[in-house]
Amino acid sequence: MDDVGERASFRVIQRRLREPFGTHGSPPRTVVVVPSMTMDSAGLAKIPGVNHYEERFLIFLQWLRRPGTNIVYVTSEPIAPAILAYILDLLPGCGGAATRRLTMLDCGSRAPVPLSAKVLGRPDVVEAIRAAVPDPADAVLLAFNGSPVERALAVRLGIPLYAPDPDLAALGSKTGSRRLFAEAGIPMADGIEDLRGEADVVAALAELRGRDRTLGTALVKLNDSFGAGGNVLFSFAGAPRTGLTGWIRRELPARAEFASPPDTWETYREKLDAMGAVVERFVEAAQTASPSAQVLLAPGGAVRVLAAHDQVLSGPSGQIFVGCRFPARAGYRREIHRLALRAGRSLAGHGVVGLVSVDFLCARTGPGWRHYGLEINLRMGGGTAPFFTLLGLAGGDCDPVTGRYLDATGRPRAYFATDRLHRAEYQALDPAQVIATLERSGLRYEPASSTGVVAYMLGALEIGRFGIVSIDTGAAAATARYRRVVAAIDAAAAGREVSVPAPRRRPARRIRPG
Repeated sequence: MDDVGERASFRVIQRRLREPFGTHGSPPRTVVVVPSMTMDSAGLAKIPGVNHYEERFLIFLQWLRRPGTNIVYVTSEPIAPAILAYILDLLPGCGGAATRRLTMLDCGSRAPVPLSAKVLGRPDVVEAIRAAVPDPADAVLLAFNGSPVERALAVRLGIPLYAPDPDLAALGSKTGSRRLFAEAGIPMADGIEDLRGEADVVAALAELRGRDRTLGTALVKLNDSFGAGGNVLFSFAGAPRTGLTGWIRRELPARAEFASPPDTWETYREKLDAMGAVVERFVEAAQTASPSAQVLLAPGGAVRVLAAHDQVLSGPSGQIFVGCRFPARAGYRREIHRLALRAGRSLAGHGVVGLVSVDFLCARTGPGWRHYGLEINLRMGGGTAPFFTLLGLAGGDCDPVTGRYLDATGRPRAYFATDRLHRAEYQALDPAQVIATLERSGLRYEPASSTGVVAYMLGALEIGRFGIVSIDTGAAAATARYRRVVAAIDAAAAGREVSVPAPRRRPARRIRPG
């Protein structure tokens, strides 16, 4: 099928799209989960254990508690039985007969290729998915993000895709984000978008400095980079008052400070030519924070802000996402929800459907906070899995206006989450040992109190990495609980824990094609 024919078929299939989360109308009876990160390969290559990100959305198995709902979950490699049993044990109502409605499929490959592309390259896997879907007209394909590869997979399966249409991808670029923020009336840092190549970046840096001679630092951002992988800081320290453009051209290669090393200006210059970029003022203040909002865009145009969390950032210039605290600070939480709703409505007006995240910068030097739109990610974010972990375990919901979360009994809940617990010593552990450590330490999640710790991405222990969602009554208590878990895991890695209970539940049926 040629590109024109594929697009036409996709539009027809999308008319049947229903939102799988059940917040707007009845959800489809079958959800095919293909958690493929089909994005900038250079940025993804910098993330240790990125193939294990496919485990993050096992929390969507909570939908098995819906009577008659089938889930088909596809991965690159098999999910370890201990990991699957652990997740199913956590989720009330997802055991026993419910597991007969779960089909686990894998491609038997850890090649550095997006999962969706692996599936398309395996006709037997495609046929196995089809065989596991009782009615394609009552099904949905759920993906981390929407690219032409996911569109091709949706057409091949005859199942609508719940992710932003790849033809709208420009709205999620750095240039597209600035334009949409302007359309929605959301403040931004002073900047210049739609730059093509190094010469444009040099001219933009000179123009930005010319607007404000006190400007100390600017930020160059590649249009289609993932996370902070395409961000570069440029310092104007010592900049002359005359001949500024020539000075920037000479200084840029040496002064470029990469937010996510390693990189060189030579390789970055190639990406500038390929992707384009924006240049923005680097906002400096006595206090800054980086909240991000999860926004659900349903078919038909309904928009809901699911949650807003504060990103925990690290790296040389503090731009790399390593975790999040939920909910975002009370001092600006309502305003972030309001601004995110504006952005969501603008996106819906352009026809965007799916889960997206909207990132902000909040800065304070005096008594009040100033808010700036940073970027729009037309995909699920780092806070997606933690939020749905809380939702699936504790019940209840987040108030879309106040941003406050109440569990099923009306008690406030918060969490600290990270998928970047990464130490070489953890390679000595396997998933069952981590699960056992949570149980013996008394820190595991307990349904009665709707507090405790959940581990995820446990397959990444092979490189010494995994994730944690620590749930408690408030952010401080959740963070303190997280620190106690890390201490317990460190002790286990040092050999001070030995007893490992076996998984309690038989995993779902697994089909490995080929």
